[in-house]
Amino acid sequence: MAGTLDHPYESGRGTWVRGSFHGHCSENSGCSSVPLAESVRRYHQVADFVTLTDHNVITDLEEVRDRYPDLVFLEGFEDGVQEDMVFAGESVPPLYGYPLGDALKIRGDDILTFACHPLPHASGAEYWTFVKLVELGAWPDGIEIYNGHYGTEAAQAVGRQPLGTPLWDEVLSAGHRLWGYANDDFHDPGDFGNAWNMVQVGEVTPKGIIAAARAGQCYGTTGLLLREFGIEGKRIHVELESKARGRFVGPGGKPLAGDVGTHFDYRVDGESYVRFEAEGKAGRIFLQPAFGEE
Repeated sequence: MAGTLDHPYESGRGTWVRGSFHGHCSENSGCSSVPLAESVRRYHQVADFVTLTDHNVITDLEEVRDRYPDLVFLEGFEDGVQEDMVFAGESVPPLYGYPLGDALKIRGDDILTFACHPLPHASGAEYWTFVKLVELGAWPDGIEIYNGHYGTEAAQAVGRQPLGTPLWDEVLSAGHRLWGYANDDFHDPGDFGNAWNMVQVGEVTPKGIIAAARAGQCYGTTGLLLREFGIEGKRIHVELESKARGRFVGPGGKPLAGDVGTHFDYRVDGESYVRFEAEGKAGRIFLQPAFGEE
């Protein structure tokens, strides 16, 4: 490996905004207990953008857009004909009428897509797998590597689990550059704010947020925040806002190095990719990978 690593973050450029790309309302998703108006009211208090992704339907957001002009709204849907996948954007056509692989091929460059909660149950029952992603014939932008709805105490008590990082590492190890996203997937009052994305945007608009997210200019979190990310040659530097136990992860999901604190450094030694994750009292954080030469 020679030269600088390839990574999506641009130090000092753009504005960081907070929001989720995955959520539901009771009017259009029978699995949700929270009405649209209440969902948006809650998001207006804590976030910069919100996305409604009801199951195989595009929720009309006109009324709530008028009520909260300072909140960026993204529309979308969660395609549940096969395993679940989110489509989100400023304006999204009803692509759930197509086979999922075809929908991915024709979606256009202004729609974000990712495989949802790839291992939704601790039993290991098959859901999204590497083989199933390959069989689609087209790749989404990423994988939901943390799902807040499945991370609640009630969900975990019945065997659900929120992490999707094992599949992410499998896909990355095979040479596919998919990004990781974290969402609260809000259905119920206890879900709100359990996970979100911090997105580094050039403009705080629906198009700006989607473009940045599709380019990997974001990270997933449940509360732990990034202060600084930098790369100099082959050395990766991460600084967090709160103390945590952090680790760098490489191909095969192998831990490469770890420590406890707020500052972390790792010198890449031939790995095709290296990503960073951490967990502390403030929560978890999942940064996008830096890639070496293939």
